[in-house]
Amino acid sequence: MATLVQDTLWLEKDIHTQWLGTDFTYLEEAGKPMLCQFNGRRLLTYDLGTGNLVSTQRYEEEGPNGIGSFISGSLISKDSMVFISGGKQLIIADHKGTVHSRHDLPAHENTVRGSSHYATFVHNPIYLNANKVLLTDVPFVLKSPMLEYSNWLMEYDLETGSDRYVNFTFPEKYKAFLDDSEFCHYSHAYAESKGEHYISFAADEKLLRIKDGKRTWIDAGSKEPMEFLRGTTEKSGEYIVFNPNPASSQYGTLQYSPWHQLLVRTAKLNVDQEREIENYSFIVLDENLTKTAELTFSTNEFSTLGFFTPNGFYVKLAQQESDDRIAYAKVKLPGMD
Repeated sequence: MATLVQDTLWLEKDIHTQWLGTDFTYLEEAGKPMLCQFNGRRLLTYDLGTGNLVSTQRYEEEGPNGIGSFISGSLISKDSMVFISGGKQLIIADHKGTVHSRHDLPAHENTVRGSSHYATFVHNPIYLNANKVLLTDVPFVLKSPMLEYSNWLMEYDLETGSDRYVNFTFPEKYKAFLDDSEFCHYSHAYAESKGEHYISFAADEKLLRIKDGKRTWIDAGSKEPMEFLRGTTEKSGEYIVFNPNPASSQYGTLQYSPWHQLLVRTAKLNVDQEREIENYSFIVLDENLTKTAELTFSTNEFSTLGFFTPNGFYVKLAQQESDDRIAYAKVKLPGMD
């Protein structure tokens, strides 16, 4: 993948910023390209051209404009902020720290689900389309009754408070991964212009595509050998501890670029245990969902998650040269013409 790197973006840190991940949102202000991130209860805004930190806005934990002590997901739009507070409530705020509305989410306690966990966990972005919010419910572990459950992906109407679901179930093969804390995960991406949802399961070569209620499977597997190894469980006092197998392969995040109509799927291929390095790849699918490339890399080179802008795909460099600035490699993926 290193051969596709075109440039390096440097983003500055202020004294209150301990880290900068890759969860950036591209916006334009007065025609100028900006990057925004919710970080440590602050909205950070960067000038994409210079990498300079342009503004910060702090959000309160308590009070009339409080967003809560635990934020399990957030979305930055041009005009608003959406927070998942405590995994149970949607909070709508503006960019100045003022909360405008709160919406309690369905708990599903009296279903086979047991208790919902709304989160952007394992990079499941929130999507906002007019007054409707798309968000995922991701289980901590997969229990047998949950294989019959289908309300994993919810569309919530902010105006009416009603909800509907884009239904899917875990494939039957996941009976072999019950009580495993890694293979219960799925990743979701949404192509608004196509009205298509994509679901990546951790041990499936294919992606599930959902459009107008119709489900089809798309080839999106790695050409590299992969071995899916379930973890173990052990009792620790009154609790059950779930131990994932660190040597296991796994399919991970999905990222969709609305500017290029590309889909990028992350795959953990294997682990070099002697060097303590994990080997990954980005599998690239074009607008027709045809595999066009697989870019391999290791965790001592790049991060396993990136972000899109109209002019490229950015991944964080594993080796940083400065404590004051964070470096991101700009990668031109196949199809970014």
